[in-house]
Amino acid sequence: MLKRGLVIISALMLVACSGVSRAPQEEAISYALVHDATLRKLADECSKVSISAKQASWRSSRSWWKRNGGLVEAADYGLTYNMISLSGDRQETGARYAMGLTFDIMAEAEQRVEEILDTSDKEEACVDVMADYRDGDMDLRDGSQHYSILVDLQRQNDAKGKDLLLKQAEWSRKQGKKYSRSAYTVERLVKREGCPKAKVRTLKADWPMEVFESVCGDNSYMLIRCEWGNCKVQD
Repeated sequence: MLKRGLVIISALMLVACSGVSRAPQEEAISYALVHDATLRKLADECSKVSISAKQASWRSSRSWWKRNGGLVEAADYGLTYNMISLSGDRQETGARYAMGLTFDIMAEAEQRVEEILDTSDKEEACVDVMADYRDGDMDLRDGSQHYSILVDLQRQNDAKGKDLLLKQAEWSRKQGKKYSRSAYTVERLVKREGCPKAKVRTLKADWPMEVFESVCGDNSYMLIRCEWGNCKVQD
């Protein structure tokens, strides 16, 4: 029997690839980061379902990242490089590019998770799809058209990653502030959580860890923490 999670994700990948037209490198970056974001969101949701689903999520996430983490970090390097390259003397241009692409990535990951868990037996769905991640069926493998681009970005990250971090720090210093890549995602999240007329402020913008506060129109307050763009309201 075909596994439900693998079938759904494969179908959604076809939809994603036929959507907005992007340059090959940007497609490869999105491909890797969407896969990572989907696993993170899925692991969060499955951890709420049952102990067995939580354990499966932990084991699978660890196994998948061990095999694919370098390529995910390479994709993140590519996004940061593009953000800085786009900016020139107008840092806000690059920041908006990064925020927009991050928002698209997280929205697509969220859609995939919703499709996977759209079933009466969420525990079975979680265990099933996590087995796909654990066993390598969802790897960023060399059969993908994006693989060679990601490998090239990984080489660049290994050779120039530290220099790019220094350039990013200088970029932020000149602007006098840090831009938060998760800002658009957080704005969408707090509205969904019932926070009317939200005023969102960045407390920490040290990607991949970001922290926000949101003051709602009724003066209630939310604290939101994000890791690699995966954002959650704190209790």
